[in-house]
Amino acid sequence: MSACPSNFLTRIFRWTHGFLGFVIIAGCTSDIEKQNNLDSGNLLIVALENLTDRYIEPLQPGAMSINGLKKLIAVDPTLNIDRQETHITLSLDGTTLARHNLPDDSDIHEWADLTVQLMNRARSLSPTLARLSENETHKLLLSGIIENTDKYSRYLPPNAAGRSRETRDGFGGIGAVLDQVNDRVFIRSVTPNNPAAKAGLRENDQITHINGKSILGLSVGRVVKLLRGEVSTPVEIRINRENLEAPLSVTVIRDRVIRQSVVSRHTQNIAIFRIKSFNQGTVRALRASIVKAAKEMGSDLKGVVLDLRSNPGGLLDQAIAVADLFMIKGRIISTKGRHAESNQIFDATPGEVLAGLPMAVLINGRSASAAEIVAAALRDSGRAAIIGSTSYGKGSVQTIVRLPNAAEYHLTWARILAPSGQTLDSQGIVPVICTNISRDKLKNLKTALSGGKENSSAIQNIFRPQAELPHYSKTRKLACPPSSIRPIDDIESAKLLLMNNKIYRSTIAHPPTNLAER
Repeated sequence: MSACPSNFLTRIFRWTHGFLGFVIIAGCTSDIEKQNNLDSGNLLIVALENLTDRYIEPLQPGAMSINGLKKLIAVDPTLNIDRQETHITLSLDGTTLARHNLPDDSDIHEWADLTVQLMNRARSLSPTLARLSENETHKLLLSGIIENTDKYSRYLPPNAAGRSRETRDGFGGIGAVLDQVNDRVFIRSVTPNNPAAKAGLRENDQITHINGKSILGLSVGRVVKLLRGEVSTPVEIRINRENLEAPLSVTVIRDRVIRQSVVSRHTQNIAIFRIKSFNQGTVRALRASIVKAAKEMGSDLKGVVLDLRSNPGGLLDQAIAVADLFMIKGRIISTKGRHAESNQIFDATPGEVLAGLPMAVLINGRSASAAEIVAAALRDSGRAAIIGSTSYGKGSVQTIVRLPNAAEYHLTWARILAPSGQTLDSQGIVPVICTNISRDKLKNLKTALSGGKENSSAIQNIFRPQAELPHYSKTRKLACPPSSIRPIDDIESAKLLLMNNKIYRSTIAHPPTNLAER
C-alpha cells in the first residue's frame, strides 16, 4: 500500500446525472477506509435521494441526516449531536470535538458527505460505536433517517429485506414444507407442480442427507436453507420412505417457488377462496382455483365467498388483478401522491370469471391495504356484499427502494381512494353485515338470512342495505368494531346470504359512485 502524503485530498463519490464524480475534502485515510467512506456515502445518497423524491410529503435531507445521526449516537449517552442555526457540533461529555458549518438543507450530496464525516468521527471517539458492525451502524443510521415519517415507512436491513423479497417474489427452492419431530426432519407437504413433486418426493418422507451430508442434529430452519439455492441448480436429497427397505436418493432441480397464498374449498354449493396475502403468484393461483371449482361443481355452483380476513395486504398489482377477475367495468382504485408516477387510476377490463354468481367478501380488523382495495372495489361496484367486522384502515401505498447494501426502504408514496371517493386510511371498510355482535344477535341474524323474520326489528341494527350504509362515520367502531379472529359464523352467514336472493340484492344496492379522478 502506498504512503499517503500529508497534503493528500480525497472525498466520497457523489452522483451527478447518473455518473460518479469526486467531491474534495481534506484528509488522508487507508484504502479500506476510503472504500468504506465511498460505500457509506453512496448508500446515504441513494437513501436521501429516494426519500426526497418519492416520499408522499416533502422531506429535507438536512433534517433526515440529523435524525439518523442522533439515532446512531444514542447508543452511547456520552455523545451528543447539536444543530445550531449555522453549524453542527459533535461533543463528548459536553466537550466539543467537531464543529461543521451547515450545508443547505436541500443539498443531498453535502449532507451525505457531512453525515459520513460525523459518523466516522463518532465511531473513532466511542468504543461502543466502534464495536458495531457495518450492518448495525447502517441500520441505526438509516432507520433514524426515516423514523419520523409515518408508521408504514420503514428500513429493512439486508436479511429482513431478503425475507421480504422471498415473500413477495419467491425464491429458489424445491416447493416442500418441512416439519421436525425430535431430531428427524420430514416433508409435511409437497406443493403440486413444483420441483419436489416433479421429482417424486412425497408427504412423510424423512430427509436424512443433503448433497451427501447428513442433516442429523440440524434444525429445520438450517435444512430449509440447504435446500434453497439458485434457480436451475440441482440438490441431491436422500430420504427414508415407509415401506421401502433402502434409502432413496433423489436429485431435484430447484426452481422459483412462490409461497401459496390461496386456499380453496367448496361446501353446500358455495365456493370459498381464502387469500392469505398478495404475492406474485396470487392471481394465477386464484384463477386456477376458480377454474377447478367451476369444473368440479358445474351448474351446482351457486355462489362465491372471497375470504380476506387477516390478510395484511401485499402487492398492489395483484390486488387490482384479483378485483378485475370479478368485474367487467368501472373503477377499481385510484392513488394520489406527490411523485408524478404515484398518481394512477386503475379500471376494470372486460371479462369476468363466474359471471352473475352471488358473491360475498369476508373482512376483519386485520384485513388491510391490498385486501381493503379488493373489498372496496367489489363493494363500490355492487359486485359483492361485505361481511365480518370493520377492516384495519390502511389507506396508503408503499414503494420499495432497493439500497446498495441489499437492504430496502419501504416508503409511503401514495394514498388510496376507493371508487366512491372514500379514503381508507384510519377509516377502514364497514361491512354491510356485521358479525362481531352478541351471540343472541348473531342467532337472530342467521334466522333472518335463512328466510325467517326478515323484517324483525332485532335485525335492523345488524343488517343494513348497502344504499343506506355510510362508508365511514366516527362511530363505525361502535357500530361494528374490528375483530382479530376468523369465526365460522362469517362463513355461515355468507352462505345463508348467498342463498337468499332477496336480501342479497339489497346488500349490494349502492348509491351512484363518485370517482376520484386524477
